[in-house]
Amino acid sequence: MINEDHISLMASTAYSIPSLIDIESLPIIDKDHVIKMINMFMDEAILYINKLGIRPLPIEYVKEDAYILCNNTLDYLGEFRGGAIPQHTILKYISNCSKIAMLHSHPIPMPMPTLEDIIASYQIGYNVECVISRVSNYLATMMCIEPRKKWSDVIEHSYNTVEYFLKTSRYIVVGDSYYIEFLPFPDIAEQDHMVKTFIDMFIDYVKIFYIKINLIHKVYDVEMFI
Repeated sequence: MINEDHISLMASTAYSIPSLIDIESLPIIDKDHVIKMINMFMDEAILYINKLGIRPLPIEYVKEDAYILCNNTLDYLGEFRGGAIPQHTILKYISNCSKIAMLHSHPIPMPMPTLEDIIASYQIGYNVECVISRVSNYLATMMCIEPRKKWSDVIEHSYNTVEYFLKTSRYIVVGDSYYIEFLPFPDIAEQDHMVKTFIDMFIDYVKIFYIKINLIHKVYDVEMFI
């Protein structure tokens, strides 16, 4: 598992990661609207959004920073748009690593690894998967997970737990005139609840480090579930 020095290195990235909380006048809708659109075709959902007077945020604004912790060195891979980090970019950094931790940022206030993050960890062979995000101008949070046995066990369990992403009351509308999607945008209380739910759901499958970073005082607290 990662140690205190690793946590300190990764926590320091909180000051520079891209975040949608920096954008004024985000196109936000409440959960009731999202639920209404679940069974709509794409063109119907776009028309529904237009009738609400919502202009989707272009996908180019959805950016993530990515890092690789190779042994005891944290390497910056770059900034990636649209939530996709090319595997070839990662693979060239990890060939000589005996232990690998992947760290990437989420542009929304959610530090929990997604199913896609966990699948990437399995496919590429990370030992630890970490996600960091800013919640406000004074708080960032980070979560690191390591499988107790195999990533494949975590993936199989993940398919039954996606509903916890609906525990936020607000969503950001992202897309254009041809395609839209909805990003959860929890407030601090909702994020705390989602983190607790994630830990309760996954504690039998992964070891968890959860870190709260005070951006004003430059200190952090660590909770371990190992």
